[in-house]
Amino acid sequence: MLAKMFLFEWRYLIRQPSFIVTSSIFFLLTFFATVSDSVQIGGGGNIHYNGPYAIAQAVCIMLIFSMFLVVNFVASTATRNETTGMSEILYSKPINPVSYQLGRFLGSFATVATVFLFVPLGVLVGCFIGELAGWVDEDRLGTTHLSYYITAYVYIALPTLLVMSCLFYAFANKFKSMMGAYLIAVALFILYSVAGDLLSDPSYRTAVALLDPFGFRTFGEVTRYWTMYDKNNTPIELTGVLLQNRILWLVIAVVILAIFGGFTRKVSLQNKPTKDKAKTTDTGEACLDNRIDYKNQGINTRAHLLLRTKFEIKQVVFSAPFLILSALTVFSLIGPLIDPDGVFGTPNWPVTQQMVDLIGGATSLLMLIIITYYSAEVVWRERNSGMGDMIDSLPVNNITYWLSKLIALTLVMAILYVIGTIVTLINQVALGYFNFELSQYAIRLGYINLVPLLMSVVLAFFLQVLSPNKYIGMLLFVLFIISTLVLSNFGFSHNMFQFGGAPRVFYSDINTYGHFMTAFNWYMLYWAGMCIALSAITYGLWHRGPAQPLKSRFKRMSYYIGAPGRVAIVLGLVIFVGAGSYIHYNTRVINEYVIQDDRLDTQGEYEKTYGQYKEDHIPTITQTHAKVDIYPSERRIEAVAEITVENKSAEPLKKFLISKPSFSKDWSVEIDGGESHSYQARFRTAWFEFEQALQPGEVRKGKLTVTRAHEGFTDGGEDFSLVENGTFINNFSLFPSFGYRNDWQIRDKHERKKRDLAKLERAHKLEESQYYNESFFGKGVDFIDFEATISTSEDQFAIAPGYLQSEEVIDGRRVYHYKMNAPIKNFYSIMSANLAAKKVEYKGINIEIYYHPDHAMNVDRMIESVQDSIDYFTIAFGPYQHQQMRIIEFPGYRSFAQSFANTVPYSEDIGFITDLRDPENVDTVYYVTAHEVAHQWWGHQVGAANVQGSAIISESLSQYAALMVLEKKYGSDKLRKFLKYELDRYLRGRSREDIEEMPFMRSEGQQYIHYNKGSVVMMAIRDRLGEARLNKALADFLTRYKYQSTPYPTTKDLMAYIIQDTSPEEQTFVTNLFEHITLYDLKTKAVEVAELDSGKFEVTITIDAGLLRADGRGKETPEDFVDMVDVGLFSEDPEDLSVQSSVQYLQKHEIKTGENIITLIVDKKPKYVGVDPFVKLIDRDSADNIYRL
Repeated sequence: MLAKMFLFEWRYLIRQPSFIVTSSIFFLLTFFATVSDSVQIGGGGNIHYNGPYAIAQAVCIMLIFSMFLVVNFVASTATRNETTGMSEILYSKPINPVSYQLGRFLGSFATVATVFLFVPLGVLVGCFIGELAGWVDEDRLGTTHLSYYITAYVYIALPTLLVMSCLFYAFANKFKSMMGAYLIAVALFILYSVAGDLLSDPSYRTAVALLDPFGFRTFGEVTRYWTMYDKNNTPIELTGVLLQNRILWLVIAVVILAIFGGFTRKVSLQNKPTKDKAKTTDTGEACLDNRIDYKNQGINTRAHLLLRTKFEIKQVVFSAPFLILSALTVFSLIGPLIDPDGVFGTPNWPVTQQMVDLIGGATSLLMLIIITYYSAEVVWRERNSGMGDMIDSLPVNNITYWLSKLIALTLVMAILYVIGTIVTLINQVALGYFNFELSQYAIRLGYINLVPLLMSVVLAFFLQVLSPNKYIGMLLFVLFIISTLVLSNFGFSHNMFQFGGAPRVFYSDINTYGHFMTAFNWYMLYWAGMCIALSAITYGLWHRGPAQPLKSRFKRMSYYIGAPGRVAIVLGLVIFVGAGSYIHYNTRVINEYVIQDDRLDTQGEYEKTYGQYKEDHIPTITQTHAKVDIYPSERRIEAVAEITVENKSAEPLKKFLISKPSFSKDWSVEIDGGESHSYQARFRTAWFEFEQALQPGEVRKGKLTVTRAHEGFTDGGEDFSLVENGTFINNFSLFPSFGYRNDWQIRDKHERKKRDLAKLERAHKLEESQYYNESFFGKGVDFIDFEATISTSEDQFAIAPGYLQSEEVIDGRRVYHYKMNAPIKNFYSIMSANLAAKKVEYKGINIEIYYHPDHAMNVDRMIESVQDSIDYFTIAFGPYQHQQMRIIEFPGYRSFAQSFANTVPYSEDIGFITDLRDPENVDTVYYVTAHEVAHQWWGHQVGAANVQGSAIISESLSQYAALMVLEKKYGSDKLRKFLKYELDRYLRGRSREDIEEMPFMRSEGQQYIHYNKGSVVMMAIRDRLGEARLNKALADFLTRYKYQSTPYPTTKDLMAYIIQDTSPEEQTFVTNLFEHITLYDLKTKAVEVAELDSGKFEVTITIDAGLLRADGRGKETPEDFVDMVDVGLFSEDPEDLSVQSSVQYLQKHEIKTGENIITLIVDKKPKYVGVDPFVKLIDRDSADNIYRL
């Protein structure tokens, strides 16, 4: 019987239209994602589409969508007898429950597995046809190995599909309805989401990898540090955490299937639940009650609507599924609230803006699932319950049914938002934060989030009414969502093509809703017009009476909707067209909207047109007096920079390129003896030509003029620099620029190849000495004499680098005059805001912090960091060059801090709202502040030549300086967690490298190298050479190149200073870090502890060690090594930052390739033993360095 049931289910399901439809969808999605550059599911960059990583990633991504596949085939199989009414016939036969249920389950699972087989097949066929047709760049393909497809399918897809099939079949069979399956689907999605929130913390990654039912996070953990070479050549293996995950979830799923799958109870009519029957009776009685009420009140649409709405709300809200959804909503927030994400694992205060973002993010997927499911349930409830004909015969208008169901479903989402709000409010109270700002919850959740969801409900109702059954309607809605996402990559990304879409409303405590609400309101009006029309059509096509084909309902629609309906359709379309016209005028006429392909085409043409002039010399600005008028409420800046330029090249300068700044309405460049011409609007570029060439060393006066202003609104591409409160813009963005714009070039090598562009070099080679006189800021950027006069509205202050000369109010505007007393880099900021301020004087230096009044939590910590940094850097490297240091908060639209001369704009999101109360967390406020202060030495006192490795001098040395201040403040124990994060980010960064990883000294603007690797490298050198020797070398280096621009230093110069007066072994260590990509593989394999007669303890440690050399693509080659490496014993977990000092023993020991055995005699028995416990070396897996006894 088992075989017969299996074959019956298999044959039945593969003959269904849904089998063909879903198989086609899964095949076409992966096929087109493979042959199209616009849509990608797996791979990207230099990852081969047919490599093991890309194939497995495509499988993982599609597994998330396969949940609907399993529901359609497996869960529907479990409930088919009840939904079709066949249970009475089948249950009258003597059926073996095990053979019957197992055969049905295996048949449905085999169908699901067959459908999903089209995923790897789509990738395989896509690669084959794409290569033949020339659709896929040959660089994106490697050698075809069928084993890559088989292992991804067998190791990842089949176990996950089996797990989901077991769970869905068990709960659908238990509850005899699809509701159980839907709730399991939602629960799995939330579990997946919560696991993702925890994944950012390295200490949770193994647990998260085990908990992921889909295996996506598990796959991500297995391949976390895979390099480009690994991703293209290393097959997936069923070992380690992937094997453990597969076994764990298979055991869980099989146990649940065995308990709830119906294998142990006799299949009989008595097993049919009576609950469903009672529910049907209740529904019928409720409907009858409603009918009686209707008669009592007569044919009254308002009364009908009120009663019907109460009924619908009761059916939806007072039900077990809704209670479970409410619980799931709470659960979806628990993970982010218990372990909130933050910089280096340090959370933020639970400010309301972040709590609202958390609710929206945690429930976004849940809301789509609710709309998909409940739209089907409420529209088809009466027909599925068998009461459709009776209810349809009642004298109730169609609009009553439609509107009552719409209100009920909207209320479901609103209640879930209220639940989320309550949970976050409780969290705020629990964490001691009481500035609740309830209006934010109301406006952002109740309007900005809920209204687009309401529009999606209208669309879902419309699709359900068009469909012959609820499953087709659900499928149409899901396909619509997917198609919207896909089409956005084919030129339809404008929100006028995204149903219910609108430009994002960014919120900041400093600038509140800013100008973003205007665009959102117009888009909501636009889509409201469409929804009015769709609602009227839905009302006209509503199912009434016996089942009628769609064609018949369309013929009767005009009769059903009547004159009011026709007026509604016309009115809706008028609103839709009218608002759409206004949106089009704003976003495409008075503002520019460019799709990605057009933008790339323009960049390509720019390079072809002007690329031949990229090496041309340009004038160097040596003096600037900026006169800037800021009108915050109008979002307008009128600026003039009176400049002095000099030809610092060795050749006469006849002409050079100039570029118009973004968002500029008017602009001009004036220099004595020349004029601009040949402006090309497409490239925002013109020529400036002198009548008489500017001779070498010659100086001339000039003027840069610009009006930066905004009219109307845009569809994305917002100007975050100029806002109502919190304007922050630098001179490169504000004023016209000189010369060829390297930053406008296409970076992606595949996009360059499509446009016949030559290979792009990310940076000039370290050996190209012709660029040594050129600053890493770019061609023509040097030191300037600077002053600025800035006016703003009377309620705001304005700040630029320099010392305040005067402040006055003229004609209702506040005017500030700043002037520097020494040359600074031609890189300065202009800021205007209404903020509070705290000012202190420290050793003759004025320290000023400007902040939002509600963000005063960490102001004192910033001041302390500035003071400690100035003290340490002055002793270590040399004196601070200014008499002030100012930190100014700006809106969190941009999350960074940036160091200008004695001025540091600092985002509200990365320091001002950081919660520093937990002593175990890294003090990121103290660290980031110290890093920005360090730039006053590394970046401002000494620059770098515009060649490979330039960012090492400015960023890596600032990282080192900041970490030394952090260590002095908190001790070396506290530094371990920071370095673990830095090491992890470096290893993850190199795994995402899409061109080539460069050695440390040749970093080409690769942040994972000059920031993250830089921290580990510099601290390793400090550990080897000692703090005093390294600081002396850096101080000598700074003294040699301080304020020097002919030439600027390079990393070769830096390394020469570091290795001076070092031993051969130390030189080898430093050059290995600088010149090679070197990784260690250290592991504390075993530890044995024996108590001696003397009362001391003998600790025997077995350490496995290896060293790997990698090339730029990540291919690693083992090499022998012998080195001195730290070995430590600890009384407590070294991860516990709350322990002041747990170190019992820490000494360097000679470690060589292979197995090393070290024996120590200590006074106390350790609890933890580790090799390189403080993360001083670049270890591929530092987690196995520590051994717990």
